[in-house]
Order: sequence, then structure tokens, then C-alpha cells
Amino acid sequence: MPSKTKPEGHDDAAARGGESEPVFSVPDYRAPRPRRPDVVSLAALMTARLLRLKPRHGPKVTGVVVRDGLEVPRWAMTLGILLTLLIFLALLALFFVSGEARAASLGVINLDKPTKDWYQGPVRYILTSQEVKAYKSLETEVDRQNFIDWFWKRRDFDPTTPANEYRARFEQRVFETLRMFGDTVKPGWKTDMGKIYIVVGPPDEMNKDTMAKTHRGIVTWVYRKPPFPDLPTNTVIAFAKTPDGEFHLSTSPTLDSDVARGLQFSRVKRTADDRVLRPGLGDPALLAAGAPVNQSEMELRMIAARLQQLPPYEEEMFRAFASTREFYQNIPAQSRFDFYRAGDGTTYTMLTVAVKSTAVQYKSIGGREVPDVGVFGKLINKNDASDVYALAGDSNFTESLENATAGPDDPLIFQAIGNFKPGKYQLVLGIEDRVSKKIASLRQEVDVPDLGGAGLTLSSITLAGTMEPEDYTPRSAKPYYLGKFRIVPRPESRFRPSDELNVYFQVYNPAPSEESGRPNLNVLYAFRSIAEDGTSTDMGAYQIKESAAQVQGYAVPLEKWPEGHYEVKVRVKDNVSGAVIVSPAIPFDIKSD
Repeated sequence: MPSKTKPEGHDDAAARGGESEPVFSVPDYRAPRPRRPDVVSLAALMTARLLRLKPRHGPKVTGVVVRDGLEVPRWAMTLGILLTLLIFLALLALFFVSGEARAASLGVINLDKPTKDWYQGPVRYILTSQEVKAYKSLETEVDRQNFIDWFWKRRDFDPTTPANEYRARFEQRVFETLRMFGDTVKPGWKTDMGKIYIVVGPPDEMNKDTMAKTHRGIVTWVYRKPPFPDLPTNTVIAFAKTPDGEFHLSTSPTLDSDVARGLQFSRVKRTADDRVLRPGLGDPALLAAGAPVNQSEMELRMIAARLQQLPPYEEEMFRAFASTREFYQNIPAQSRFDFYRAGDGTTYTMLTVAVKSTAVQYKSIGGREVPDVGVFGKLINKNDASDVYALAGDSNFTESLENATAGPDDPLIFQAIGNFKPGKYQLVLGIEDRVSKKIASLRQEVDVPDLGGAGLTLSSITLAGTMEPEDYTPRSAKPYYLGKFRIVPRPESRFRPSDELNVYFQVYNPAPSEESGRPNLNVLYAFRSIAEDGTSTDMGAYQIKESAAQVQGYAVPLEKWPEGHYEVKVRVKDNVSGAVIVSPAIPFDIKSD
């Protein structure tokens, strides 16, 4: 008989009505497990969608584009990444911008601009009271600029060099204070640390928060050899951070900086690191920096006051300066401009200054009495005040060789040269007698001509006391040298009967001759005497015919000329083109000693 199988899930015990027994099913490991749903964050999902790393689930209808609202075009994603990178780099550059750039952008530093409040800037630390009073009395911008130029010039450690070492050092210290002490609401140079840093210089040692257990706001400076003979070696000063967030010069930094615990009001002054402050034993912060144990409060105050003053050698130098009226002493001087064509479109200019030798004091050097005079200045474009030409590199003008043998009635000659753009300028000139500490001012309107025209043109007609041919031509521009001539102009246009009147000029754009290819010029020198009433009398003329030279020089002995006032005109005719040009009348005087 065929066997009967039990239907699946039949339970004999249940059929018998008895208690059921537990049935343990054996899992089938071959069957696929049901897929657990992905658990992801919303941020991860959005990031994946934005990066298009995971497409949308579900079927897509053929031919139908289903856009995902979270998807972004690749060009937009690339643009976003680039913009983010640019913003990051800009913030990085802004963070690391130098103190100098920040100072310039904030306009907190003014060392040279002739503003009315210039004396209230960093220069306040080195200005004398007389100089402050003098500067405040000046009314025009030109006078203030002139004052500022002389202010730095007088403080130049070495006037023989083009650079002003004192000003460069001062400017560097000011900008260093912005970088080092600019973490407060004040500019670094206005802080106590900034003032001492500028006036005295950087310390040999800087220590911050010397009391490591308390981390209080204390900074100590140590000067191993302070520039003050009355201060001891290893001079220590301290700065304490007060409730206003600023570091102030302090003689008791432990008390002044421990404001949170109110240590200065405690009966028993015990620091956070369990030190008891006892009178007469010195401040722990100062002692830790190397200050003497027995240093009194009075000594500390004296040191603090001394380090806010100029070092003795600088203070003595500055005290020698007087008020503006004394600065502007009368030192008779005259200036002369001579203009020549340059190859780059500018005008080669020689500025010669004559100083009356009897108006300055002499000093003894090697058994000889010699003057010590300095001349400095600049040209300011009247149409653009920012266009400034410093004459002779902001240094002294070059002295003439004749100054070494100048007599009591001979002028002292100085000259500066340069290539200037044609235009209207103002000459600001300073003359300093270093022996008597006097300074004279000179201002003059100057019109620099354009000699680059196409027609027949003349340079300046230079009247010189010395015109000597040289065996060589300087490779670069050099004062007193024009080509192969050494020329010393006479700014005062005054000659003795024993002198020679030397006339020098250059001719531009003459037409060349067809035969020789060279110019063919007739040059006429016409002299006239000028009477006291202004009338003139012809004194004769000297002519040079068919000259091929574009550089002309003529020497006239004056021994037979009577004393008086004269003038000379130069007339040049181009025999090839027929063009004629006549110079203005150039006055000169003949006078014996």
C-alpha cells in the first residue's frame, strides 16, 4: 500500500490534541537574503547627487530626460570650486599682508607729506620744541615741505652719501612697531613699546609672559648696553597688560598685570604661583629677567623715564637746531639753469649755485681755513606735485675745484645735473652752513624748455668763468663737464677785469651741406654796454664765418673793458637752409674787487 505523506506543516501533537512541541526550522543558506534598505544621511545624499556619483533609482522612459533637481551642470560645479579657491587665496593674502601695506592703507604713517598735523605723527618723538613751534607757524604747503626736507637733511648721519641713513633707520623702526605691536586698537608706534623701540632702538632680549604658571600679560625688555652712560648694563624694563588691553610701561608689572585677582588691593600680596611680594625685594617679573634684587622704585622710575628720551649723542645734535627764524638765516646765494638737448626727449639741465664765501663761517682743517657748506634741493612740477626730481640724489651738490682756492670775494660754486621733462617747475633749494648751523632757503620758478624741435635751435648761452678743453670725454653725465669741455658757469654773472668771459652754447638741427655733408654756420657775438638809465651802446661784435661746429665756445679777455653792466647776444645763420636764430640778451657785470 502506498505510503501517505504528511502535508507540509502537519503537526501530530496538535492532531492528538496534546501540547505542541517547538519545531526548529533549518535556514536555507542557499536562498538569497532580502536587501536591507540603505541608511544614509541627507548631507551624504545631496553630496552624491551634486557630484553625480549616484544616479536616481527607478526605470526611465526611453527618450524622456528626467532632470534631477539636485543635479548641477559640470561647468557650474567647476566654477563654484574655482570661486571658492580664489576666495580662499584672497583671504590668505589678506591675512599675511605686511605691516607696511596695512599702514599705507590706513594712512597712519606720515614722514614726508607737508600736512598741518605732520608734527603729530611718529616724528613727534624726535622733534624739538622749537621745531614744533616753527612748523606750526608755517602757512604754505611749500614752506612746510621745505621744512620737512631740511628736517631730515639735518639729521643725516653721513651727508656725503646719497641715502639718508638716519631717516631710513627711523622709517624702518616705525614700520617694525606696526608689525610687532599692532595687536591693539592703537597703531604700534603710539604704544609705550613702540615709542621706546623708535627712540632707543630694539632691545637685546624680549621675553613675554615670564611667569609661566600664571600666563599674565607681562613683557620684559633687556638692553645689554643701553645707549645712556648713566644707565647700568643689562637694563631691564617691563610692560604690563592693563584692563584696557594695552601694554603700558610699568615699574611693578606683577601688580599691574594681575588685575583679575585684585592683587594690588590685597593685604598680603601673594601671586597665583604662591609668591609673596615683599617691599624692597624687587618685582618677580623684573628679577626673572635679570634686574638687580636691590633696585629701588625710584631707580625703576628713572630708568623708565630715561628710556623715553633720545640717546645723548642724538639729543645733543638736535638741541643744536634753532627755531625756523634761525634756520632761515640770510646766506646770499644765486642760482643759474643751463639747458641742453638730451637724446631721450628730456632736457639735460645744469643747475649751478653760487654762495657768497664771506657769508659763511670757516673751520680749520690741516692748518687751513676752509668752509663747510652743503647744498640740496629738488624740482617740483607745478602741474603735478607728485612729479618731483631730487637733485643730486638728495645729497649735496658737487663742489667746484675752484672752491679750494676761493678768496674772500670769490663765490663758492656747487652744481647738480639731471635730465628733466620739459615743463614748469619750482626749485626748492636749501643751503646749509654746517659750521654756524645756519640754513638759507631759495625758491625759484623754472621753465624747462623743449629743445627737441625740428627747426634751427640753440641751447642756453652759458657764461662761464672757466672753460677748459679736456683730453677725455666722461662716459656718463658729470657735473661741470660738457663733451670734452670742463665748464664752470658764473651764476652771479660777475667777472673781474682780470678774468676771461667764456661763452658756450650748442646748435641743433643745422642743415648739412651737399658738398661736405657738414653744417655751414655763421656765428655772431654782439656786445652792448648798459647805462644806469637803461640805455645801451654797441661795443662791437665778433664773427665766425662758415663754421662746421655745432658746439661753439668763445673766450673774451676783459682786461681792457671798463667796469659796468653789459649784455651779449648770439646770432646764428645756417648758410645751407638760410635759417637764422638769435638768442636772448645775456647780462653780465665787470667789477674789480
